[in-house]
Amino acid sequence: MAESHNPDRWPDGLSFSAPFPLLPIGRIGGTYYWNPGSATAPRWTVNRSLGAPGAGLETVFLAPGMTSRDTVGFGVSGNASTFVPSVSLNATFPDRGGLLPPLAAPKVTSVGAGVGTPNMSPSFTTTMTPEQIADWLQMFFAPRAMGPIDEASPFVRTLTSRHGAIGAAAAAPPVGYLNSGDRNPLGGGMDDWRASVTPSAPQESVQSPFDGRPGGLLGLIQDAMRDRGY
Repeated sequence: MAESHNPDRWPDGLSFSAPFPLLPIGRIGGTYYWNPGSATAPRWTVNRSLGAPGAGLETVFLAPGMTSRDTVGFGVSGNASTFVPSVSLNATFPDRGGLLPPLAAPKVTSVGAGVGTPNMSPSFTTTMTPEQIADWLQMFFAPRAMGPIDEASPFVRTLTSRHGAIGAAAAAPPVGYLNSGDRNPLGGGMDDWRASVTPSAPQESVQSPFDGRPGGLLGLIQDAMRDRGY
């Protein structure tokens, strides 16, 4: 907060506000901090207020011990302006994780001083960072899956629950590749089936008892004639 006995203190940022275009009352604006008070604190914030309309350009002084992050959230603001000067006192309700902010013990976060349209009114404020606004817009207009398979759409769950995935090679094929024996269970196919029944060595061949002679009745006649010396 700017202190009267410390005139050498420089402002921490600059804010601009204009009438809120979507409502008959209130303002919308933003603040840029060249000294946000912390390396991790945001340099830009966006502010919306519900109160008497108006416009102004003010330098911003963070309260002692406060950073720009302390100004984010729900709060209240009081503005008194007669063109020059225009003075604003801003306070933020502590965020305790509830749906509605507590209406007691708001903490003063910043003081603004500059020029503005004639105004004298309190207002309720909402301050957000650009990242918070982007997340809100994405959640409202283009919601995305939250990560676990239960949060995905039915179509995505159907695809990911199968053995394969579109666009990615399967880690192991659902059916193993056939080896040479499985591909040719009949001994190499119909073309070379004789090789599977032909002996590989002459001594292993089976000798015919007739040695090439005809069988049946003709064979018996030939045997009888040979025995009698014909």
